[in-house]
Amino acid sequence: MRHSIPRPLIGAVLLGSCLPALAALPRAPAYIDDSGYPAAAKQRILPAMFEQKLTSTQFIAKPGNPLITLAESSGFRQTTNYEQTRAWMEKLAAASGGTITLSDLPETSAEGHPMMLAVASTEADKSPEALKKSGKPTIFVEAEIHPGEANGKDAMFMLLRDMTTGDKPLAGLLEKVNILFIPTVNIDGDLRKSPYGRINQNGPDETGWRVNGLNYNLNRDFTKLDSAEIRNVAWVFSHYDLSFFADVHSTDGAMYPYDSSYCHNGNGWSPASSEWMDKVMRPPVYKELEGHGHVVHECISMNDGQDPTKGYYPYRSDYARFSNQYGDIRNVPSILIEQHALHPYETQVLGNYVMLKAMFQVIGEQSASLKEAIDKDRKRLLAQQEVILSWKPGKEETIPFIVGDYTFEESPITGAKTIVWSNKPKQLTVPVTGNTEPDLVTKRPRQYVVPVQWKEVIARLKAHGIQMKTLDKPTPIAVTLYRMDEVKVSGGFEPDRAQPNEIPGYEGHLLVSGKARPFQRLQTFPAGSVVIDTAQPLGVLAVNLLYPESPDSFWSWGFFNSTLVSAEEPEEYVMEPMARKMLADDPKLKAEFEKKLKDDKDFAASPGARLQWFYQRTPFYDVNAFVYPVGAVF
Repeated sequence: MRHSIPRPLIGAVLLGSCLPALAALPRAPAYIDDSGYPAAAKQRILPAMFEQKLTSTQFIAKPGNPLITLAESSGFRQTTNYEQTRAWMEKLAAASGGTITLSDLPETSAEGHPMMLAVASTEADKSPEALKKSGKPTIFVEAEIHPGEANGKDAMFMLLRDMTTGDKPLAGLLEKVNILFIPTVNIDGDLRKSPYGRINQNGPDETGWRVNGLNYNLNRDFTKLDSAEIRNVAWVFSHYDLSFFADVHSTDGAMYPYDSSYCHNGNGWSPASSEWMDKVMRPPVYKELEGHGHVVHECISMNDGQDPTKGYYPYRSDYARFSNQYGDIRNVPSILIEQHALHPYETQVLGNYVMLKAMFQVIGEQSASLKEAIDKDRKRLLAQQEVILSWKPGKEETIPFIVGDYTFEESPITGAKTIVWSNKPKQLTVPVTGNTEPDLVTKRPRQYVVPVQWKEVIARLKAHGIQMKTLDKPTPIAVTLYRMDEVKVSGGFEPDRAQPNEIPGYEGHLLVSGKARPFQRLQTFPAGSVVIDTAQPLGVLAVNLLYPESPDSFWSWGFFNSTLVSAEEPEEYVMEPMARKMLADDPKLKAEFEKKLKDDKDFAASPGARLQWFYQRTPFYDVNAFVYPVGAVF
């Protein structure tokens, strides 16, 4: 007789029998067995960097300081993982005398980790209401949205320590500003730590991974809000009255001496704030950085990595799916900080320390003029009837730009010419191709109506903090709807990261593009549908998310792809004789059909298209086919 194994024990028995094999498998967090790779494949082979003499090294904590960071104590060879980050922040908060408080944001990461928010303020009450009442500008800094780019986290550790503990050399800063800080936005990626996280980066020795547990690049998620992590960031934007936002990164750009860079969104949705950052903030910040030996520039993404004379793309007027552009459309002055990843990690951290410290100082001292700029932008967007949703390149400008001197060699690897850099400076004059001219412009509706069945879209609109009212009964509303024409699969927006495969899709979505053809209808919206008045602080954000042609609309992101079908189709044995009779009975239709045959060769050659043409001119055709179901009220 065969003896059966009780079902609950099967897994245990199988697991036990495999223990010797399991011991040899690659393990967490990296799941990399590097023993089979040649030595050269395990090294970052980076060019020799430009020489710098930094005086910002004076800000490094002395050995024995109880709050020295792991980066400082390791000679900037290491950085904390998230568990160590939480422990260090708890130690700092305990030593701050109540100046720093810690809390967890509403949602956990994709893998279930709690996400920390630190509030640094001299106010005893650190609630959003109390910080607003204090009259001081509230600055929001987030780090490690890409965990390999950890310099902002380590710089903020040092800054917060120096503001709140020990000798408190920077205590004066917190007399003028309140600070919110998320040390690790992408916790899942941070915990996937290994020596092989950043091939283009000069330290630390081990870093986290770029994407979260769902494989999302979180700095592409600020409009669609797929991730709990960025929904938490949107929660901060919605609950605090922010005066400034900084998102901190490293850039793996080409060979140039600029170790520190930052940029705003140009003439985008908050031009008065951009002008304030150019005229009021930039001069003292640049002066402070240069005074400590750092070399500063606006953000740089080379147009051609093999030819520096083709200039760079400066991140101006981009889509709101990116962090600082999202702040910009919400009328929060926002910057992207990019420390150059080819420079030593110590240089990156110290550059960020000096940059943020100088920014905090200017924001505190010039808070009145900053508030004026914010108010000007908010009034402008609130009154704007023609809404700009995207920009395109305008007149080209040329600027002086320094790179490493370079030569070209024939590569035995690629079979093509490849650039070989040196660290000897070479002065160029290069074109800058920023987006300066309005591209997609649409009329602002008074309201949008989102049907109740699109619950996921409604939930994400609420997560942005967009105000709405809910219909308590079925309600007929005269709306403009859009039938989407010329629909095709669209690509993502990665100017410096082309996908090597041709698999459609981007960030978990099948993106689409098309032309919106408006028509009017008295539509009955079910109870539970929501009405969004665009005369609200986030009205332009609502337009950006709900006008279907917008590159960051929920339609473009593929949330409405199920509407891109015709639910019923005729058989030829029914439609063909009906079409004959339609043609015989209607001379005008006959003339239209014959013109179509003459003008459109593809149509004329397709029996199915010809039949479909007649079907679409019958009342049997699905009136909701390719109709975007969100109504606009003008």
